[in-house]
Amino acid sequence: RLMKVIILSCGPGLPEVASKYGHSSEWIPNAINDPNISYNIIKVYNNETFSLDDHDAFIVTGSKYSVYEPVEWISDLKEYVNSIIISNKPLLGICFGHQVIASCLGGIVEKNPKGWELGSYNLTLTELGKISPLFKGISNLDVVYESHQDVVSTLPDSLVELAYTKKSTQSFSFRNNIYGVQFHPEFSYEVTRQLMNLRLKKGITIDSNNLVRSVNGNKILNNFINIVKGGSNEKTDI
Repeated sequence: RLMKVIILSCGPGLPEVASKYGHSSEWIPNAINDPNISYNIIKVYNNETFSLDDHDAFIVTGSKYSVYEPVEWISDLKEYVNSIIISNKPLLGICFGHQVIASCLGGIVEKNPKGWELGSYNLTLTELGKISPLFKGISNLDVVYESHQDVVSTLPDSLVELAYTKKSTQSFSFRNNIYGVQFHPEFSYEVTRQLMNLRLKKGITIDSNNLVRSVNGNKILNNFINIVKGGSNEKTDI
């Protein structure tokens, strides 16, 4: 049967980007490119609801919002994420989604005092990250695309750190089927470049205006799907 994946969309995206390139909830299926998966895109920011039953896995997207904002749909999303965690179904959080999962599991999310990560960054894998099925085909110091100012500043002991940069925690695992990535595996070079240009015009300070192409970052999405399929028996949790 078809694998059923719910993408929890956490915002409409920047109109300048969406009008030209579409939305991240479309980029994710395109990057995975598997005809045996059906996707149900739920706009949680519009208070759309869903059932946990009859779905195999969940992906939570990025957002312009912050996890700690007192917004009703974010509170509702946290309840859904807690329910997914309790159900023990596979879950991947991207950027804001990564922060939501960490927050639900006892982590602290706040604005990064070191400033924005925007553009291309080298990813350092931890020893457990190097053997994690989520990072299969991804090498230490590979380039990934970033666009965020909030970070998981404190990772709870229950989460295993898989990757980091000089500015923030970049990935974690929980129970071998729940993962967060701070970077954006679904972003293209063109989308990242436009986001950089838009924010530079707004006066945001970035570490480098030189955008290096990410070759392996999007492998995260297919690796997650392979984990859902049971394609890996490796254990990286302590």
